[in-house]
Amino acid sequence: MQKLNTITLSILLSCSAPVFAQAQQAADNDKKASQVITENENGLEVISVTATKRKTKLMETPVAISALSDSQLKQNGVNNVRDIANLVPGLDISTATDQAAPVISMRGVRSTNITELGDPAVGVHLDGIYSPRMQGALALMYDVERVEALRGPQGTLFGRNSTVGSINVISAKPDFGGAFGRVSGEVGKYNARVLDGFINIPVNDEFAVRVAAKGLKRDSFLEGYWDPNQYDSRRLNGDVLNAPVISEDSYQGNGSTITQRENWWIDDAGTDPLAQRVRALTRADDDDFYNNANEYSFRISSLWEPLGGNFSNHTVFQHYANDSGNNIDLVNCEKLSGRPAEYGGDCSTFLPSDNTYQAVVNVPGKLNLDITYLRNTLNYTLDNDMSVVWLLGYENMDRSSAQDSEIGLDPWDGATYFLDGTGAKSYSSEIQLQSDNHGDLIWIAGLNYFHEKTTTLGYYDNPMDDKAFWDQPDRSTDAYALFGQATYNITKDLHLTLGYRFSDETKEDQGGRTYRCSNAGGCAPGWFNRTVLNKLPIDYFEDPASYESYFENDNKGSWTHHDFRVGIDYDINADTMIYSYLASGFKAGGIGDVYEVVNDRTGETTRFETQFDPEEVLTWEVGVKSSLLNNSLNLQVVFFYTDYTDMQYASVGSIGNIERLSPVKDDDGAPLLDDNGEPVLDFQNQPIIAYYTQNVPGSTIKGIELEFDWKPYPDGRVTGYVTWTDAKITEDWISKWDYDPEYLFDISYEESKDPTNTLLTTNLKGNNLAMTPELTANLSYTHTFNLGEYGYVHSLMNVSWKDKSYSTIWNVDKHLDDMEFAVSDDATRYMDDTRDAFAVFDASLKYEPQNKKWFAEIFVNNATDEIVQYWNNTGKGFSKGSFGMPRYYGLRAGINF
Repeated sequence: MQKLNTITLSILLSCSAPVFAQAQQAADNDKKASQVITENENGLEVISVTATKRKTKLMETPVAISALSDSQLKQNGVNNVRDIANLVPGLDISTATDQAAPVISMRGVRSTNITELGDPAVGVHLDGIYSPRMQGALALMYDVERVEALRGPQGTLFGRNSTVGSINVISAKPDFGGAFGRVSGEVGKYNARVLDGFINIPVNDEFAVRVAAKGLKRDSFLEGYWDPNQYDSRRLNGDVLNAPVISEDSYQGNGSTITQRENWWIDDAGTDPLAQRVRALTRADDDDFYNNANEYSFRISSLWEPLGGNFSNHTVFQHYANDSGNNIDLVNCEKLSGRPAEYGGDCSTFLPSDNTYQAVVNVPGKLNLDITYLRNTLNYTLDNDMSVVWLLGYENMDRSSAQDSEIGLDPWDGATYFLDGTGAKSYSSEIQLQSDNHGDLIWIAGLNYFHEKTTTLGYYDNPMDDKAFWDQPDRSTDAYALFGQATYNITKDLHLTLGYRFSDETKEDQGGRTYRCSNAGGCAPGWFNRTVLNKLPIDYFEDPASYESYFENDNKGSWTHHDFRVGIDYDINADTMIYSYLASGFKAGGIGDVYEVVNDRTGETTRFETQFDPEEVLTWEVGVKSSLLNNSLNLQVVFFYTDYTDMQYASVGSIGNIERLSPVKDDDGAPLLDDNGEPVLDFQNQPIIAYYTQNVPGSTIKGIELEFDWKPYPDGRVTGYVTWTDAKITEDWISKWDYDPEYLFDISYEESKDPTNTLLTTNLKGNNLAMTPELTANLSYTHTFNLGEYGYVHSLMNVSWKDKSYSTIWNVDKHLDDMEFAVSDDATRYMDDTRDAFAVFDASLKYEPQNKKWFAEIFVNNATDEIVQYWNNTGKGFSKGSFGMPRYYGLRAGINF
């Protein structure tokens, strides 16, 4: 581990010194302070968490953890895990639109492989049970007791894929206290409608049931257009296909998109002259276009606690369904604003308007996501000193989707489809043996087993060229673990914690096949046969039997690992503790995809495997937790230092080259035609493009997190955090430059994907890790106006600020001098991977009568209409990716009964 530098230690000590000073001043008055706390109306409520797999007080738990209550989540308009990103220090959550899944980054660590081959770096748990597929994190969040966000390696207790942290969503349990419930609704901008509620029913003194549900519908917030000028028009209706003609030929300067004004194939790509003319775009309906919402979920939970028994059993059945128009990448028009025409112009050059929130497509978006959960927690007390806890989880996810890939920015049309039958089933079981919370030794030991089987059925369709169909019926993971953790009271105030976990994980692909359909092989209609293509049924390429060949993907990999935790904490007094630990985290390697590619000229087959190694972290953390000012201020200060080895980085790139029979192109990328108007074909060295994972040799991450919760007076509360993070690649990483090389180097597609092209060789040592701002801050202020007999008015103001950062690991502006970019330094700023600093402001005002039987609330989220990019997928000079929602406002109301 590298040594901490002097500046880092100075910052840590300067943040911690006031805490120690105030804590020591109060040390002689512990007893008196405790008495004051019980009588202090400004005192904060005591929050219990389950970070150590047993209930402990938040301010007495020696880990960095944020706990968000149900009321906090509602006040901030949280609908799913993605929406908590601004409320937790060091957390950033984006969305990879092609997989309809969130990418969670914490303290600079994230996983970009969200396919069935990848695992997250931040584990998501529901009621303490691991949820393996990140799509599940998008499930609606409602009737929640709290959300716990643990930062730092959680490998000892939480195991696999908690490399840098864990998020645990804890649902509200049934209550024996009586029958009660709540129903609330929301209406807002973009025709948004939300309805949620719950009812609690105690059947008797031993058994209770709670039923909760939520539904969300919202129109798209995009300016959407259908484009009949793209190559594949099979999915467009007659009104779109017969839109007004604006030009008889391409390259006439008419229209607003590339496919209207300068499409090199539109004049020669078919035999139907009417279909080849340039037509106007058609505005899409907002209700079913990309980025709309149509979701619902319900949960039935039961709690059984026999009065004369020594056990309790909590069972949860939950279902979530999403039937929406999917999400799509957008162009960052704000970043491109003002770019000169010689470098590609701004959005008004190639889109209908200069608006980030717009999309031009020829493939209607579709997302069908259906997830069923079953969770059970059994607590059985063996005697006064020991208990058994059994956690059982089952999750079944089915999904299908359709997504336009090039969004009208490239004449080479493309779309990605996942078909019915795609999904994942998982089963997990964990049995724990726990001591009681008394005595000098408190311990937990357990066994864990996890099994997942994923099925993928889908294809990428390049209408003018080759297609790949994925049939992966059985990709499985089996993981076993043995773990234990114990805390020993060396003295009354000094505590030592030791933890260990052994993990054994196997991943296997059985019976997987990748089918190939090429123009050269006669499966696809061929180049410039647009008329033939558009007479085919829309599901024509969904049948693998129509493909000309396939190769097998059978593959297997196994990994074992030993994780540990050594921690010590000291109670300075009744209100202040200091702790430190050294802990490791581990994420297993992967089998990757297998590619067998046929040389069109020789007929020889070459096999490529894309396995990748495990990643590991080693973190040292020191922190202080203190309840100050008569328990009206909770303060947490944390410093951490992480060595990050073999980070798994997934991206689309070239893994080799092969000879293919393909069209010969001119300098503009357009195919050359012979005297008969057919493309000239020749055997050419073409790249083999794959989505694969690399290992980044070594990175170092260090930071400080200051989190506070202050109740300065009975009706007011101030909460928030400030963080500083430094996350960099610290070892040589010699790689091929893959950030928009066509545009930056002004080279052909084939040259940009050639892994042997020395022009693209670079060393990324010194680059910042993605989505990790150096500074972030959050400040939330709530105040209640007591109107006496007229009730209460509750106000909320929340502002979240994040410093500038990079959206990818490429850090383009750091390589202006060592790379031979053909684009000027000034021009690169319009499309590089920098993300400007931004602030998001939310506010609400809620009224409640004295009896609190009902409420009405007005709110606004992202009041300043900030455009925030969360994912970057730049290509050919277009900065694009996923974006946060623009300004949203509305009204909420509800009744309690």
